[in-house]
Amino acid sequence: MLISEAFDLYRRAEVVAGGLSRKTFESYIYSEKLAVGFFGNVPINKIDAMDVRDFYEHLLTWQRPDTVRGNIICLRCVLRYCKRKGEVVMDIEDIKIPKREKRQIEYLTPVEMEEFINIAAEPRRGYSNLNRLRNVAILELLWATGLRVSEICRLNRKDIRNRQFTIVGKSKNPRVCFINNEAEVAINEYLAARTDSNEALFIANQTERRITPGNVRRVFQNICEKSDFENVHPHTIRHSFATFLLERGVDLRYIADLLGHESLDTTRIYTHYANPQLKMVYERAMVGR
Repeated sequence: MLISEAFDLYRRAEVVAGGLSRKTFESYIYSEKLAVGFFGNVPINKIDAMDVRDFYEHLLTWQRPDTVRGNIICLRCVLRYCKRKGEVVMDIEDIKIPKREKRQIEYLTPVEMEEFINIAAEPRRGYSNLNRLRNVAILELLWATGLRVSEICRLNRKDIRNRQFTIVGKSKNPRVCFINNEAEVAINEYLAARTDSNEALFIANQTERRITPGNVRRVFQNICEKSDFENVHPHTIRHSFATFLLERGVDLRYIADLLGHESLDTTRIYTHYANPQLKMVYERAMVGR
C-alpha cells in the first residue's frame, strides 16, 4: 500500500466515518502532502524509524515544534491503522511523539477587554453601522462565553434562549454556555438592525452569508491596526475568559466545563498565570516580614 493510499484509507475509515471535524480532515491531507513530498509516494512498509526521525528533523527546520508534533502524530495514526488492518509496517513504538511546546498565554484584563470592545464600537468612515453592531456583539459574546471562533460562527439566531445555549465543540460533546446582560443587549441591537432572513446569528454584511472564522479574524486584525493593541486574536479572548474566571476563584473543573475541555490538564495551563489560592498562601506566609 502506497503512502497516499494509506492516508486516504485512514481519512475515509477513521476521520470521516468517525465524524471528526473538517479541520482534522484537512490536517491529514496536509500531513499526507508533507509525507509524500519527503519520502516519495513509496509503499508504507518501506518507512523505518530512521526515516521518521529524518522527517521530523526536516520539518523542524521550517515548522514550529507543535506543528511538527501534529504531523508526526498523523503519520503514526495512519501507520497504526495500517498495522491493525494487516499491513506490514514499522514498529509504531519506535515513533516518539515530541512534547508540546511551552508557550506564553496571551490574555486581556477586564479593563483591556472593555477598551478593545469600545474601539470596535467607534463609528468609522466607510464602515457600516450594521458591521459595527455585529463586531461589538461578537466581542461581547466571546468575552461572556470563551467560545472558539468556529463555534461562534455556527450559532443561529434561535439558539440563544434565556441567556443560555448548547454548543457542540471539538470533543463532539454538547456543553451549556451562558451569556451576560452586556452580550444579550449587544446581540439584540445587532439583530434588530438586520433586514435579511439568514438563520445565522452572525453574517458577513456584504454577502449576507454566514460569517466565517476568517471574517472574524479580520475584524480583530482591523481593530489592532487602528489601536495600540497587538496580536489580539479570537483565541486571546478565550484565554481572557478563562483567566478572569480563575482570578475570581471559580473551580478549575467548572472552567473546564465552560470551555469544553475534555481533560483538566488542558485547563491547568491557566494556573500558571492566574492562581488566587497560591497568591493568598504566599501573602499569608509573607505577613510581618
